[in-house]
Amino acid sequence: MKKILMMATAALLMTACSDQKKADDPLADTGRTQRTENLLTNLKALCDSSVWLFGHQDDTVYGIGWEADYANDSTIHQRSDVKSVCNDFPALLGFELRGIENGDDRNIDGVPFNRIQKEAVAHFDRGGMVTLSWTVEKEEQSEANIDRVAHFLNTLETPYGVKVPVLFRLRGAFTKALWQTVVRRLKENGVVNALYVYSAQCSTSQSYLDCFPDDDIIDLLGLDCYCIAPEADTVQIADYVNQLDKNLDIVCQLAKKRQKAVALTETGYENIKTEDWWTKTLAPVLARHPISYVLIWRNAYHTQALEPESHYFAPYPGHKSTSDFIRFYNDKQSLFLSDVNGLYRN
Repeated sequence: MKKILMMATAALLMTACSDQKKADDPLADTGRTQRTENLLTNLKALCDSSVWLFGHQDDTVYGIGWEADYANDSTIHQRSDVKSVCNDFPALLGFELRGIENGDDRNIDGVPFNRIQKEAVAHFDRGGMVTLSWTVEKEEQSEANIDRVAHFLNTLETPYGVKVPVLFRLRGAFTKALWQTVVRRLKENGVVNALYVYSAQCSTSQSYLDCFPDDDIIDLLGLDCYCIAPEADTVQIADYVNQLDKNLDIVCQLAKKRQKAVALTETGYENIKTEDWWTKTLAPVLARHPISYVLIWRNAYHTQALEPESHYFAPYPGHKSTSDFIRFYNDKQSLFLSDVNGLYRN
């Protein structure tokens, strides 16, 4: 291990064995599974430490020059651009649910929902964490739409009977009322394995809270903030650092008052145009704020790297930032999959 494990206990106690017994998956007093509550406790503990989990959107389903064979289960978690660079998976995987409300088989990025389900279970079994976003285009969603989301969340169960805890957040045109409706309906559908993440852009604490539903609904406060510097302009990169610093400070102060965990729920620098962005731009800002995790956006599938339409936020083999990313990986503050153990234990 490159760093001390965050926790010393095993990630799971599996009692499933040859006699086909199921593992114990008790409910906490909150009505959620105890593992889900333990995950929240441990995310709050991360905010009180100087380390954070590293995550990547769609990390194990496609990348630069490759796409998983969705019809073949043997390819599950066999490839990852991040793993190809540092020989380790991200601690956190992110996936998008947009499209499920229409009854589609695949999400807007072309990933089958049944594959997302399998990837989530596989990453949980490895001891990692999963976050699911649902991008809504309309401020109102029918109960049938929300019920489809609930059904999917309820399918996230291991063969040995344990519900996979996930972080769930709304993206897009959500409102306070929609948040309240979604969470109420998910609970009515028996969803017991979700933590709810409110994430938004912000300029002031008031603007950040414009669509905040209620402290009793939300478990984590998040922030979306991207580095926009198409030509690697140093002034634009410095603007990103200043904005991220300011906005994280606002969110962290709000979270402290509300006793919530904090996360940088979306960030990244499209096509990573500087060699040292990881250690010179991103890491120093993260070191100044008590967050639990950071999620870098996706590496869209392309047949070849550096095509004109390329859209990626994590390095891949041969990219100019790979050496710097390895330094970022070896930083004691960044936790990848091999660094975490016991996320779901008390």
